[in-house]
Amino acid sequence: MFLVFNKQKICTYLISILTVILLFCAASNVNLVTGETVETSTNSEKLLPIYKVKTEEKNVALTMNCAWNADDIDKILEILEQNDVKITFFMVGDWIDKFPEYVKKISESGHEIRKP
Repeated sequence: MFLVFNKQKICTYLISILTVILLFCAASNVNLVTGETVETSTNSEKLLPIYKVKTEEKNVALTMNCAWNADDIDKILEILEQNDVKITFFMVGDWIDKFPEYVKKISESGHEIRKP
């Protein structure tokens, strides 16, 4: 079997391949000229989490999500107190409503409380 390519077929294949490459780059937010990631959203109202900070200090930030139950909160607070560690607790509204005594206990222990 012989493959026959004419000018029109070659142009069609090239355009198809280039289209796929451009769509891939657009989907992955990559600038074709510089190769850098391009920011596509300008929604300034959405707060994004901070995953790392460039610093010479050797620090670690510990966080805990409070969303389901409060079964282990007393033990967690005890362990944190024994090790003189303060962390940030992220609490959803339902959890705050269900367990106000633990919210107070966490706050009185000196931990930071955030509501996402």
